[in-house]
Amino acid sequence: MHVDLDDLKLLAKIDPSNMVGAVDRFPDVFLRSRDEWDIVLKTRSSIQSVVLMGMGGSASAADVVLDWLKAALPVPAIVHREPALPAFVNERTLFIAMSYSGQTSETLAAFQEAKNRGSALIGIGHGGSLASLCNSYKTPFFQVEASLAPRAALGQLIVAAAIALERANLVRSTKRERSMAAQELVRIRRRCRVETPLADNPAKSLAEKLVGHLLVIYSLQRMSSVARRFKNQLAENSKLLAKYDLLPEAGHNEVEGWHERDNMLPMIIRDARETAFERSIVHAFRSTIGSASRSHPLYVRVAGRGRLSRLLSPIFLLDYVSLYLAMLRRIDPTPTDLINEYKKR
Repeated sequence: MHVDLDDLKLLAKIDPSNMVGAVDRFPDVFLRSRDEWDIVLKTRSSIQSVVLMGMGGSASAADVVLDWLKAALPVPAIVHREPALPAFVNERTLFIAMSYSGQTSETLAAFQEAKNRGSALIGIGHGGSLASLCNSYKTPFFQVEASLAPRAALGQLIVAAAIALERANLVRSTKRERSMAAQELVRIRRRCRVETPLADNPAKSLAEKLVGHLLVIYSLQRMSSVARRFKNQLAENSKLLAKYDLLPEAGHNEVEGWHERDNMLPMIIRDARETAFERSIVHAFRSTIGSASRSHPLYVRVAGRGRLSRLLSPIFLLDYVSLYLAMLRRIDPTPTDLINEYKKR
């Protein structure tokens, strides 16, 4: 039975925990200065590498932070997603453990190993064992507010990690760029919130186009945090499998797999600012897979001022899309039963 995305009473029944309300609040954290995190860390001269450790939604925040700030960092930085640490992690590494719950086993194991190696430590999360470890190690802990689910804490985790890098004197103040991004996000919220009718709502319209398809998402490397986040949101909110890959690499291998693929829909997430060479890569890839598969690859491209806004704006739009897609399937987007089962096992 078809779901009318303008039937607010029906949508509220499908989403009883109000995940859509949690998504609505995404811009709010970027409107605040967060000056209460008055923490002083080691100076830049003592740090030669940065590791942002996390899993799931916490790692998604780390991805965004590096896509945003990596070019400004004077030292190498990675996002790490497993308990075993690379050999380079040592006493001159800044190790930032990000775990909203504070209970993520992989993150806690890596955090303790980084402590054993003498790394400079920072914890980011809502509480739990990570907060306790930071207290016992006398290391800074950036506490974020409670959210409906870890994936709904993305904005808070991004801001906390950015301010941690500021306090370590590794990047200049990000306050102005965060404020600029907030203005763009407020405009997107106005267009995409559940009260905005389908005819004027780009997120609702896009969700309807995705029903019944296996989505294959592509982006340039520097937009990879957006592509991965949407793939994950389709899993956690819409309860749908999807995959993502990166350009231009996919044009040298995966492109060959697009021979008449039924039911698979390609989507290319684009940066609002691309070089002529990047545009040629995207257009060549789109036309090649479109003609081979007889599909009509979709573009997602959201204007934004500043690097942070050009990452957060499509993330915010696509978060809404994942929720509306869940509603079109009459699925409550909030519970993550299989994630809970995996953690218990």
